[in-house]
Amino acid sequence: MDYALNNKRRVVRLVLQWAAVYGDLLQEDEVAMAFLEEFYVSVSDDARMIAALKEQLPELERIVKQISEDAKNPQKKHKVLLQHFNTSDERAQKRQPIRGSDEVLFKVYCMDHTYTTIRVPVAASVREVISAVADKLGSGEGLIIVKISSGGEKVVLKPNDVSVFTTLTVNGRLFACPREQFDSLTPLPEQEGPTVGTVGTFELMSSKDLAYQMTIYDWELFNCVHELELIYHTFGRHNFKKTTANLDLFLRRFNEIQFWVVTEICLCSQPSKRVQLLKKFIKIAAHCKEYKNLNSFFAIVMGLSNVAVSRLALTWEKLPSKFKKFYAEFESLMDPSRNHRAYRLTVAKLEPPLIPFMPLLIKDMTFTHEGNKTFIDNLVNFEKMRMIANTARTVRYCRSQPFNLDAAQANKNHQDVRSYVRQLNVIDNQRTLSQMSHRLEPRRP
Repeated sequence: MDYALNNKRRVVRLVLQWAAVYGDLLQEDEVAMAFLEEFYVSVSDDARMIAALKEQLPELERIVKQISEDAKNPQKKHKVLLQHFNTSDERAQKRQPIRGSDEVLFKVYCMDHTYTTIRVPVAASVREVISAVADKLGSGEGLIIVKISSGGEKVVLKPNDVSVFTTLTVNGRLFACPREQFDSLTPLPEQEGPTVGTVGTFELMSSKDLAYQMTIYDWELFNCVHELELIYHTFGRHNFKKTTANLDLFLRRFNEIQFWVVTEICLCSQPSKRVQLLKKFIKIAAHCKEYKNLNSFFAIVMGLSNVAVSRLALTWEKLPSKFKKFYAEFESLMDPSRNHRAYRLTVAKLEPPLIPFMPLLIKDMTFTHEGNKTFIDNLVNFEKMRMIANTARTVRYCRSQPFNLDAAQANKNHQDVRSYVRQLNVIDNQRTLSQMSHRLEPRRP
């Protein structure tokens, strides 16, 4: 009897942990909700005969009740998101995680650069996107969906692909066309990015304020990422038919900040101003590190180490030695040797809350997944699952304490700074940036 009782209690404990990990995502899974309700009824029946099970029943009842109430709550119903994945009233509200049932209004372009706006679920497959476009155009004969980067790289999406809206590059766009028009597709002029820098705007903002507002925004994005999105991303979104929108947007933010640094420097024609920009970005990086925002910290440092910036020898040689020393220290943290040991040792000393360098966590999970079989002799490879879980636990640990930056640090012009860091306009075409860099400082003969 004791053996059977212990097994039952272990099963209840496992289900409670599973429900805690899934959290709000359970509302989107009808099978999981049905299982949980049936499981609760079974445990309730057993608890009438086995008193030892009663102590676990209240927690199980609380979870089932909470999920049922949340599912009925109108505020938890699906949202309609705009092209940039904001709700129209987001300024007044705390950012909410994007769910697969949320809908997005999105522009899909044609060969002649006209567009049609479709409204589909965020987790829609390419097949569903084609159907929505066909309804608007009145014909869907032989349509394909293509994502085009600012540099003109074209990728035809497969019918079963999902999360197509959030996996675009920073300036990427979606196109729909018959297959025979594929070779004629060209990027939109707007994809090229800005032609004038914003140094005149953000040089008036303090570096600390910029880092502060960047960290607040990054935390909002990071806090919306569900640990399961890392699993979907690693094992293949199409295998789960679930969205990774929150993770995709957080990863895109890293690229956006990186290209922001390169864009501003390459759009600055005055050598003295470029030196000031280098100093500014190094200061912002230092404050991001101080705020334990390692994602933006590394994005800025990687932007400064981009070849379009690092080759500007005449600019770098005018940088004061104090700033060169800071930058050298920052670069040393990016050293990939010994599996990014320098970074890992630094993070190990930090207490939560902190914003981790997400691309490295993704790399860890991908390496574990591709280097180990999921099944061995038709049995689940639990060692692999433990390694995957350890990375997911890192994300949970980083958010295990509430993020409360001192609001007093916000300057009187914090609204201007807030708006600026949330609407960065960048050039994400490396070829264009390199050409601009060579115009600023031509290669020496």
